Amino acid sequence: MYKSNQLKSWAFVLLISSSFASFAQASGQTFTLEQAQAFALENSYMSLNAQREITKSQKKVNETIGTGLPQVSATGNYQRYIQTPLSLIPASAFGGPEGEFAEVFLGTEQQMGLGLRAEQLIFNGSYFVGLQAAKVYLELSKNDLKRSDMEVKQMVTIAYGNVLVAQRNSEILADNAESLKKSAFETEELYKNGFIEEQDKDQIQLTLANVQNSYNNAVRMIEISKNQLKFTMGINVESGIELADDLVTVTKASTSEAYLSNEFNPSNHVEFQIINTQKTATELLLKQQKSTALPRLSAFYNFSSNSFANEFDFLDNKRFYNGQLIGLNLNVPIFSGLSRYNRIQQAEIDVEKIETTKTQVEQQLILEAQNAKSEYTFTLSQYNTTESNMELAQSIYTKTKVKYEEGISSSIELTTANNQLLESQANFINAAFQLIQAKANLDKALNQ
Repeated sequence: MYKSNQLKSWAFVLLISSSFASFAQASGQTFTLEQAQAFALENSYMSLNAQREITKSQKKVNETIGTGLPQVSATGNYQRYIQTPLSLIPASAFGGPEGEFAEVFLGTEQQMGLGLRAEQLIFNGSYFVGLQAAKVYLELSKNDLKRSDMEVKQMVTIAYGNVLVAQRNSEILADNAESLKKSAFETEELYKNGFIEEQDKDQIQLTLANVQNSYNNAVRMIEISKNQLKFTMGINVESGIELADDLVTVTKASTSEAYLSNEFNPSNHVEFQIINTQKTATELLLKQQKSTALPRLSAFYNFSSNSFANEFDFLDNKRFYNGQLIGLNLNVPIFSGLSRYNRIQQAEIDVEKIETTKTQVEQQLILEAQNAKSEYTFTLSQYNTTESNMELAQSIYTKTKVKYEEGISSSIELTTANNQLLESQANFINAAFQLIQAKANLDKALNQ
C-alpha cells in the first residue's frame, strides 16, 4: 500500500513538473531556427489540425470496417386497443343457424413484445471498394500532414528571419545613432567656438534625428515580427520568446549550393504523391460505380417474444410466446433506367481528368524547382554583392569622418557618406532576408 501511494505521489510530481516545463517552454524559451521548426511541427495550429485529420481518417477506416460486421438491434413494443375491433364468424360454428354471423372479440386488449434482429453482410461489392477507399483517404491525410509540415517549416523560417532582420537593423541603427551623437556633440562645440557654420551643425542634427526615428521604428518591428513568429509556431502571443541564432548564422546556413547540382525527381515530391493518391481514389470511385451492378447478399436472424393480456400485468409471471426466424436476403440489380451506365461514364471521365492533372502537377513541380533554383542563385549573388558594398561604404564613411574631424571634409560630405552607409546596410539586411526566404522556398520546391 505504501509503495502504491509512493508511486502515485511520484507520478503526480512528474505530471506537475511536465506541465510546468511545457508552460515554461511556451512562456519564454530560447529557440534556434531548427528548434523553432521542430516545436512548430508539434504545436502549430496547422500541424495540430493535420494530425487530427489523420486520427479522423483512421476512425473512418474503422467505421467502414464496422459496416461489414454483424449488425444487431433490439426492439420493444406495447399496444392497447382503445376500442377493441369486432370480428364476424359463422354462427353455425357455435351451433347457431346457417347463414348468420356471430359478433365476437378476438384477441386481448393489450399486447407487449420484445424483438432481436441480427444481420451479417455476406457479399456486397460496394463494401469492399469502400473499405479500400477509406484506406486511401487515410493515406491522403498522411500526405496532407507531410505537406503541412513543409509549409510550417517554410513559414517558421521566414518568420524567424523577419525577427533577425528587425534585430540586426535596430543594432545597426543604434550604432549609427551613437556615432552621430558623438559627431553632433563635437559639431556643437565647434560651432560654439566659431570654427564651423550653423548649417553644418544643423545638418548633423537632422541626420541624427532621422536615424533615431528609424531606430525607434526598428525596435517596434522586433515586437511585431516576434508576435508573428509565435503565432506561426503555435505559441500564445502574450508569451515571451528569444532567438538563439543570429542573422549571420542563419544566413551562412543558407549559402550552401551543394544540392543545386542534384537532379530533381518530381515523383519523390509530396505534391506528386498526393495527386497519385487522388488518382487511386478516383479509380476506386469508378470501381465502386461498377460494383453497384453486382448482387448483394446478407443473412439475418430474428427473435421475437410477445405476451397478451386484458390488464397491464405483463410482469406478474405472464407467459411470453417466443418465435425465431433465420433467412437470406438477395438483391440482384437488373435494370436502372441507364442511370447506372451514365454514372459509370462520368466516373471514367473523372479518371481521365485526374490523369491529365497528374501530368500537369508533374510539370508544375519541375517548373517550380527550376524557378526556385534560379531565384536562390540570384539572391545568393545579390547577398555577396551587398556584403561587399556594405564593407566599402563603411570604409568610405570612416575615412570621411576622419577628414571631417580634421576639418578637411564638410558636414554635407559626412552626411552623404552616412546615408550611403545606412543604405548599403539596409540593402545587405534585405538581401540576407531574401536569401533566407529563397532558401526556404527552394527547400519546399525540392521537398527538402
